[in-house]
Amino acid sequence: MENYRSCLFLIADDWSRLAKCYGNQVIKTPNIDRLAGQGVVFNNAFCTSPSCAVSRACILTGQHSHTHGQYGHCHGIHGFRTHEQMQSVPKVLRSNGFSTACIGKKHVEPANVYPFDYEPKVNARSPKDMADKVTEFLGQIGGNPFYLHVGSGHPHRAGQGYGNEQIHAGIRPVGYDPQEIIVPNFLPDNQATRADLADYYESVSRWDQVVGTVLNALQASGRADETLVFVTTDHAMPFPGAKASSFDSGHHCPLVIRSPDLQKRGIYNQAMMNWVDYCPTILDWCGVQYPEEAPPLAGRSLLPILDDDSLAPGDGDWEETYFSHCFHEVTNYYPYRVLRERRYKYVRNLAHQLETPLPSDLFRSITWTAVRDDNLDLLGQRQRQSFLYQSREALFDMVNDPAESNNLIPASGAISDPKLAEILAEMRQKVIDFRRRTKDPWLEQSFQEGEIERI
Repeated sequence: MENYRSCLFLIADDWSRLAKCYGNQVIKTPNIDRLAGQGVVFNNAFCTSPSCAVSRACILTGQHSHTHGQYGHCHGIHGFRTHEQMQSVPKVLRSNGFSTACIGKKHVEPANVYPFDYEPKVNARSPKDMADKVTEFLGQIGGNPFYLHVGSGHPHRAGQGYGNEQIHAGIRPVGYDPQEIIVPNFLPDNQATRADLADYYESVSRWDQVVGTVLNALQASGRADETLVFVTTDHAMPFPGAKASSFDSGHHCPLVIRSPDLQKRGIYNQAMMNWVDYCPTILDWCGVQYPEEAPPLAGRSLLPILDDDSLAPGDGDWEETYFSHCFHEVTNYYPYRVLRERRYKYVRNLAHQLETPLPSDLFRSITWTAVRDDNLDLLGQRQRQSFLYQSREALFDMVNDPAESNNLIPASGAISDPKLAEILAEMRQKVIDFRRRTKDPWLEQSFQEGEIERI
């Protein structure tokens, strides 16, 4: 097994692109920023679905949410499960002799699709506890190649806030002044939102401390020089209009990769990648073939373009990406399919007749409570009404309207600008082709509506 190489996948819970390496000068993330200087920062990384369990299934299977079958949360009353026939990173690597571990949050089911050799009980918000378990696992496996999946509990909401009142082992509180916080363009700038964001910033800094201790444990093990390291998240911030929504504020995410093979370090990669690209990248690095008889992967390996810092890597193969979302919690049914290009973004809301449902933690957040109590009409640059009642289709100019506040498709559905109408028609067809290619069950709905003539 001397040709096999190992992988460490560090994943946060609800982390947006808040780090100094992403241009935020308020947040304190020294460990992530140090890794960024040693590796590659992706500027256009997008989660496939902005929902915890769904996104993690996308990462580990290399399939979109409507394909792998874990349409929503897997725990408790929600009960969604990945299809039994699906392959996954731990399943494929374990069958090839790798040692596999999941330390902290896993949030995917069933166990036979996601088999890990080592799954200890651990405080996923404690830097010390997480690092101790990493050390224990690496000490048990000798020189065997490994896949180590480390899932932090930060910066997910806990109760009314983020659980920051508890000082878990290894945590050094940072503290943020709500008046110094940067309010994003889709949230109201008021006292409640600033307090909520300050608490969130604190949890992000605590996630950074988990990253630091885990990377130190890897270095101490002597295995860092053979290990591909990812630092990323399941999806973006747990605020209304981000998590569980089609907006970039929910999908546009942080990703830092460090490879021992990099020729360039501290660079920014502009490829438009998607979470379904993780699985083929990991298998490629580890030197393991994906089973030929398995459902084909939706993504592709990033290794060939990893240290390409040009604007358009390769021959334009990384200029667009797709999103797919079905559920969050079982009560949060709002399926959509999206094509995101560099300039334009096309959204097809498959249940546009419904009011946009908020995840329970977002609905109860102090931000949304203040929106309801104060009856606010404006959410930053977005209208509350257009957020809650979205159109069947939307086309956004992401260069001139990054907040996605102006749908370029009028109520009549007919765009008068011929050039824009051509762009819409092409993107609409691409999404249908994507849905066919990935065997989207929701094509039946589109067929019954007359949107397509055949499935």
